[in-house]
Amino acid sequence: MQNRDQTQGRMPPEGMPTQVPPRRPQAPPPARDQLPVQKPVTDEPEQRPPAKWKKTVKRVLAVLGLLLSLTVIYVFLLMGEPDEDDQLQRQTARQEESIRVPIAATQVDGTADVNPLATNFGMPVLALYGSPLTLTKATLFDTAFHGGYARRMQLTYAFATGETLSVESIRPTAAVSLLGFGSMTLRMDSLYAIAGMDAVRVDGQDAVLVLARGREAAYAVVCPKTQESGLVALLKQATLMQPNTTQ
Repeated sequence: MQNRDQTQGRMPPEGMPTQVPPRRPQAPPPARDQLPVQKPVTDEPEQRPPAKWKKTVKRVLAVLGLLLSLTVIYVFLLMGEPDEDDQLQRQTARQEESIRVPIAATQVDGTADVNPLATNFGMPVLALYGSPLTLTKATLFDTAFHGGYARRMQLTYAFATGETLSVESIRPTAAVSLLGFGSMTLRMDSLYAIAGMDAVRVDGQDAVLVLARGREAAYAVVCPKTQESGLVALLKQATLMQPNTTQ
């Protein structure tokens, strides 16, 4: 009884809080360092994104390839633009054209009759008529081409200075690629014509090549650069000579 009275009469110490303070939230644990990205276990080399300069080079090469293709297409379109029916007939004839058996090469002097060579060529032959140049020789020969042969006839003319100009006829027409020489530059500043056919001019280091493409054959005039001032006048004198017979 006495103990209970003593307990009830006790007073709390001065300044002692009467309420329990709230618990503070615990701080989160410190973040762990991120682990490095693990490489796959394989023998294959790691794929890396292509460098930017490689993409640029590929784009430049693609553009150059496109320009080259358009230039080649333009050349062949400029060399002949017949209507659709004539173009179809020409393509069919060109596909059927095939020289399988070569002929023996023949050469005659300019003073000789060149008609037998033109007859053996089998298609109209390009020649100069009324020109001040002197015909020095005519040559007929075959050149290997696409598993067969291309038939070629060259007429060589001489200037008074001793330089020579070559007039060539070649069949089939696809063999026009054989008429190129060395490094060439396409000239598109002027229009040219050979015997009524549209032609293109290509400049080499020492000579000028003017190409035309007909139905049966392709034709070329090769003039030295030192004589190019009179080239247009010479082209006006170019005429197709019809052979007596065809083969």
